[in-house]
Amino acid sequence: MADSSRVVSFIDIGTNSIHILVVRFFKDSMGTTIFQDKETVRLGQHLFRHGFIDRETIEKTRIVISNFVRISKDLGAEEVIAYATCAAREASNRKELLDAMKVEGVDVKIISGLEEARLIRLGVFGPDGPRQKALEIDIGGGSTEVSLCHDGEDLFLDSLSLGAVRLAYEPGQDHDGAMTPVDYDFLRRQVERMSHRMCRRVREIGFERAYGSSGTMIALAKMCAAKRDGDSSYMMYYELVELMKELYSKDIEGRKEVLGMNPARSDIIVSGGAIAEELMYLLDIDRIEISENGLKQGMEIDYLLTKGHTNFNVRESSVLNLANRCRYDRIHAETVQRNALLLFDEMKRQSVHDMGDEMRMLLSSASLLHDIGEFISYPKHNFYSYIIILNSFLPGFDNEELRTMALLTKFHHKNFPGRDSKQFADMDDEEISGILMCAMMLKIADILDRHRNSSVDAVGVSVSPGAVTIRLESESDISMEIWKLKTTEDDFKTVFGLDLRILRA
Repeated sequence: MADSSRVVSFIDIGTNSIHILVVRFFKDSMGTTIFQDKETVRLGQHLFRHGFIDRETIEKTRIVISNFVRISKDLGAEEVIAYATCAAREASNRKELLDAMKVEGVDVKIISGLEEARLIRLGVFGPDGPRQKALEIDIGGGSTEVSLCHDGEDLFLDSLSLGAVRLAYEPGQDHDGAMTPVDYDFLRRQVERMSHRMCRRVREIGFERAYGSSGTMIALAKMCAAKRDGDSSYMMYYELVELMKELYSKDIEGRKEVLGMNPARSDIIVSGGAIAEELMYLLDIDRIEISENGLKQGMEIDYLLTKGHTNFNVRESSVLNLANRCRYDRIHAETVQRNALLLFDEMKRQSVHDMGDEMRMLLSSASLLHDIGEFISYPKHNFYSYIIILNSFLPGFDNEELRTMALLTKFHHKNFPGRDSKQFADMDDEEISGILMCAMMLKIADILDRHRNSSVDAVGVSVSPGAVTIRLESESDISMEIWKLKTTEDDFKTVFGLDLRILRA
C-alpha cells in the first residue's frame, strides 16, 4: 500500500458472536491492533431449533454492527470489511438478515465454509506457516472448520455441520440439564457420524502437530489449565476427558461453578466439548495447541495479500509491532540484536555450537523484545518481558517458539538458570542446551550496550582450545561493561564447557 498509515476494520459475524478487529497498517507492517471487541448475539440459537433467525436476534445483530461501524469510523477506519459465516449461510430468511446488516453503507459478504477454513488457517499460522505439517480445528457456533497445511500450502480444507450452538439447540436437545454418560455418548456419536469422511482424509494425509482455535477451544483449555498450572496455551486429551465428565454431569447452574468456566458459555460448553473430545479421539490427538487467533486475523492477512503484500515477513512484522506498542528503545534493541547475532554466527562458524536458522531467528526476535517489560517495571523488566511475549499470540510463531523467546528474555537479566530449572521440566536436553546458549549470548550482548550509548565500536570472537575470547574495540571508557561481562564467566563455562576471556583491543 502506498499509504504510510491506513486504518481498516474487520467484522466477523459468527453463529454465536460478532467480533470486531480494527487495525492500523504502517508501511511494511502487518498492522497493529488498535481495538477489538465482541458481542454474543446467538444467531444460531433460534435458527437451529426453528430453521430461521427470529426478528429480535436480527435487530440485536443490526444494533451491534451499527455500533461496531460507528466505533470503526471514530477510530479513523477508511474501510469496513464484514464477513458472515454459518448462520447466515443456512438461514431461510438470510435476505432479511443481510438487509438489516447493511448499515452505514457496509456490504456484508457471506463466505463459504471452505473459505472460512482458509481464512482461519491464515489467521492462526500466517501466510508462510506452519513449518511442520499441522492440523487446525476451529469449533464455531454452527460449523467446525478443519484445515491441514504445511508451509503456507493448504493440503486439505473442510467445513463440518457441527457447532457448539447447533448441537445444544437442535430439536430434542436439553442444554440446561445434567446428562447421563449415555446422553453424552449420543452427542459424541453425532460428531463421529458427521466427521468420519474428514477424519479418514486427515489420517491419510497425516500431520505432525494439532492446533485449536475459537471460543470453545479457548474456554475448554482455560478450564483444563485452571486444574493444572494456569497455562492455557495447550490442552491434553486426558484432561479434556476428565473435564467433560465433570461438566456433563452438572446442570447449567452447576457448570457455572466449575473452575475457569465462562458462565456465558454454560449452555453450549458440553456440546462444544463433545465435538473437541470426539475429534481428538478419532484423530488420535494427545495434545492440542491453542491459538487466540482465528477468522478476523485471517481477514486482516488476506486484506494485505489482496493489496499485493506477498513479500512481507510475518514474524518480523509481529515482533516490531509488539516492540513498538511497548515503546521499546529501538537503538539499544538493534545494537543488542546485532551483537547477539554476531556471537551466534561466529561461535557457530568456529564449531562452538551447531544450532540452525530457527534458533537464530528466535534469538534475533528475542533480542528486539528483551526489554519490553520496562514499561511495566524496570527492576523486574525481564520477568514482564517474559510474561508479555508468552501471552502475545504473535502471528507467525507457535506456542513453543513464543515460550523459547520468552525464556531468552527472562534469562538475559539477573540470575542465570541451571539445567535443572523448573522452567525446563518438560524439555529434552537439546532444547535446554539451545535456550541456555542463546540466553547467554543475549545476556552478553545486552551487557555490551549496558549504558545504551553504543560505546563498544566492534566485537571480535575467537576460539582456542578450552576458551572463547571476546575482543572489544572502543574509544570510550568501557571498564564497567568489562567488569560486568566477567561476572558471566562461571555461567558461560557451565553452558558451553569453555572459559570466557574478555580482552580490550
